[in-house]
Amino acid sequence: MRIHHVNVVVPPGGTDAVVAFYADVLGLQRVAKPANGVDPSGAWFDIDDRTQLHVSERDGQVHPQSHFGLVVDDFADVLDRLAAAGASWEEQADLFGGRRGFTRDPAGNRVEILEAAGALA
Repeated sequence: MRIHHVNVVVPPGGTDAVVAFYADVLGLQRVAKPANGVDPSGAWFDIDDRTQLHVSERDGQVHPQSHFGLVVDDFADVLDRLAAAGASWEEQADLFGGRRGFTRDPAGNRVEILEAAGALA
């Protein structure tokens, strides 16, 4: 068993505000959505060759602590890109043998960034 995708929610019309964050700041690759069977709004990204991030436009609020985690090889570079983008950063205690912390995308979705070190190397 494995995770195929995680989904984050943005307000209607809010996709464009998060696309650059996931593509340019976090380095995910945007991919085409299927032509049929899914809402045309939103966006999909490859995290790796088997896992995706889906952005969906929906009304309503998300829980402020809901999040997904990304293990990154270039932790310092990601922190630099977050700072350059003006994104928040909340350093957290080490759990796996490397640094980790939380940021938020422009729609307020929480993303945990974990260093590929220790148990996550």
